[in-house]
Amino acid sequence: MENLTAVRHYLHQHPEVSQQEYNTQSYLFGLLQKLNPDKIDKVAQTGILVTFYGEQPGKSILFRADMDALPIQETNTDIIYKSIIPGVSHKCGHDGHSTIMYGVAQFFAAKKPLKGNVYLLFQPAEENGWGARNVALDPVFKSLDIDMVFALHNLPGFKKHKIVCKTGSFTSSVVSLAAYFKGYTAHAAEPWNGRNPAAAISKYTLKALDLNEENKPAYVTVTPVYTQLGEMAYGVSAGEGSVHLTIRADNNQRLDDAISTAKVFAQKIAEEEGLEVSFRMIEPFESNQNDHNAVDIINSAADELELERETLAQGFRFGEDFGVFTNLFPGAMFGVGSGEDCKPLHHPEYDYPDEITETAIKMFIEIQRKAQ
Repeated sequence: MENLTAVRHYLHQHPEVSQQEYNTQSYLFGLLQKLNPDKIDKVAQTGILVTFYGEQPGKSILFRADMDALPIQETNTDIIYKSIIPGVSHKCGHDGHSTIMYGVAQFFAAKKPLKGNVYLLFQPAEENGWGARNVALDPVFKSLDIDMVFALHNLPGFKKHKIVCKTGSFTSSVVSLAAYFKGYTAHAAEPWNGRNPAAAISKYTLKALDLNEENKPAYVTVTPVYTQLGEMAYGVSAGEGSVHLTIRADNNQRLDDAISTAKVFAQKIAEEEGLEVSFRMIEPFESNQNDHNAVDIINSAADELELERETLAQGFRFGEDFGVFTNLFPGAMFGVGSGEDCKPLHHPEYDYPDEITETAIKMFIEIQRKAQ
């Protein structure tokens, strides 16, 4: 554990944002090579895929850990391994997740899987939703014979070491929908000579908020996150603007329906106001749909390790791109409690608790055994 903690602290000190994890990849690749796995590949530009072949035929299991950090200035003053990169820090615990997976790699390097192959994915770019998608398109990944997939996330607010899971929607289906309204400018003294999108933007924003739905466990949550109109040119009536909404739902179909409805609203309002409208989808996340057999394996592993566990009534509202994999293969994501007093994810003072690393490693090892 002392060695693993040192790895985590190094990663914490040297964070890199999504799709820029080149130094992180190089550092972890060097450590993993020394373990002499059966195969090690670079995937999706900045990711790593490690393979351990089983001694006997069995199910091939993929475990995933994310690697990227966030564009957040760290404000912790009580840690000696504080981020040395200005404005970037590990505020979601991906330094811990990668360390956990390195620990799993150490185990299987010392003791080959008895049955079935083990694939360990160190995945980049989880935070912007593109990492899993890029991995899924990588020829190396596409060549794998995967039977089941598993991942975890540390969870502040839950008792340390507690295993948290549920069948069905574990994390939200999320996308940011940007609507761009385009008219044309006029003199601010004669706005009737132009097509100012201010009214359309206001109407669309209010109409989109009507899509909010709380029919638990089903939900749709629409959050306006950014609006832009014209320029700071006070003699000019604005000619274009945009509204950016984050829309999330408990499953992919409900999200798709909400997006379609929002687009219809925007198109109708634009037509009424004499404007053009176009759309852009930003940072998409598919919902993690946990397979009931995979959840049973997770629960059985927790019981075998005599860990306290909790079955959630509802999934989490945050997005997690591991949903790409649980929509391709049977599998599940689960949580490991980080402590009731742990700062929340993405808080500038959050820090992953090293105490849960060993618990998480044991969970993955036991999941692999139980899955056979």
